[in-house]
Amino acid sequence: MKIFLTILLTLFMTTAILADEKKPKDEVDYITLGTILLKDGYYSRANDALNNVDLQDKAVDKVQYYTLEGLVKSKLLQYEESNKNFYLAIESGQTKKSVFIYIAQNSFKLQKYEDAIKALNNAKELLQAQPRLMALKAECFYRLKDYNSALSTLESVNQIHPTYYDAYKQRFAYLVPLGLYQSALDDANVYMKNAKPDEKVTISFISALRKAKQTNKAILLGENAHLLYPRNATLTVLLASLYIDKDMIQAAADLFDKASLLDRKYIKDSSEMFRRAKEYIQALYKNSQILDSKEKYKQKIAIYLEFGNYEKVAATESALTRNGLLEDQNIVYALAYSYYMIREFDKCEFYLKKITKTNLFQKAIELRKNMNKCKNNHWECTL
Repeated sequence: MKIFLTILLTLFMTTAILADEKKPKDEVDYITLGTILLKDGYYSRANDALNNVDLQDKAVDKVQYYTLEGLVKSKLLQYEESNKNFYLAIESGQTKKSVFIYIAQNSFKLQKYEDAIKALNNAKELLQAQPRLMALKAECFYRLKDYNSALSTLESVNQIHPTYYDAYKQRFAYLVPLGLYQSALDDANVYMKNAKPDEKVTISFISALRKAKQTNKAILLGENAHLLYPRNATLTVLLASLYIDKDMIQAAADLFDKASLLDRKYIKDSSEMFRRAKEYIQALYKNSQILDSKEKYKQKIAIYLEFGNYEKVAATESALTRNGLLEDQNIVYALAYSYYMIREFDKCEFYLKKITKTNLFQKAIELRKNMNKCKNNHWECTL
């Protein structure tokens, strides 16, 4: 509300200069000094200057003093004191409605939302002329859980200020928690079409719908957003995550592939999604691009196991040892299981002996039983 502050200070300066002309030259006009210091951003010094004003002096313009004191206290974040001074200014004859705007802002910061609404209503002309003030009033209603009034206030903003598209964004934030998802989606689309929001705002819209488990509506918004921002990796991954929520694995894999071309940190995820989509060649291709050797081989083992290429798992033994991955008992069991499947039972037993983890130990016992069957009677062998 800098415009209101500028207007008030201009009035103060004019009044103060006129008053100063009537004072003896050796007498300091602290109200004039306070006005100048406030305008220049020296709030503490302005406050000190106003402390020197003698309120018992009948020549002091109390309307000017209390209004200026209210502005200074507000800048010093002393909102309660600021409002006390603004109300004293009104009692002293202040007729400028902009004072009520400051009272409303202070009350909002003090979480006194009813007081803020009352103050805004006392400045109706300014309220109607400024969509941001109407939006502030709507926010007060929302925080008081008067949702109908909050929504109707924003509806008035749409009617009076049709190009103030932030009202649609604000209403979206109200509609989602209230479960009015279609209306929320409509507002989001209006905002995106007209306000040209940045990717962060768009992502917040989609994430809010996803959090509310409105996956289909989030996908609709996400697909539109992806067309607008095809090179935003975060947005691409968010849309892919929505496809995963709908079990659309192939579509998600394709999007993760695009995201990995925009940002290398998604290469591992891309490989994993291709594995889940059972596109193993693509999964291995993306896996080959991972720079972290440990992560690369851990994932490669999972891919080989997925499509049953146990010889390849066994062939990675030296690489697993070199990268310290055989300290992971899940990898040790995977290697043992692969040797079992290619009938290298001695190697299998070698690695089974290293299993101590409880959940894997039971699996190792079962594997040994099957291995013994294979050794003793190949007709009972189950691979």
